[in-house]
Amino acid sequence: MFADGPTESPHRYSGGELCMWWPFDGPERRWLRRDGGAALLGQIVAHLVREEWWRRTGEWVGEEAPHAAQDGQEDE
Repeated sequence: MFADGPTESPHRYSGGELCMWWPFDGPERRWLRRDGGAALLGQIVAHLVREEWWRRTGEWVGEEAPHAAQDGQEDE
């Protein structure tokens, strides 16, 4: 998923895509097609709110997973 607006975030891939789930998360921890579009939009909105909070405070609200293994970047 991509979103317009500021892209600086500890939870975006180098191409700008939102990093909303860890690739190895089980189905109960990520969106599946059967969950429907409204559920996906809700998760996108929640992610963008967390990004904005992080930009304002420097604190990420919610669970985090390491990124180095999946994006070739150093963990922060």
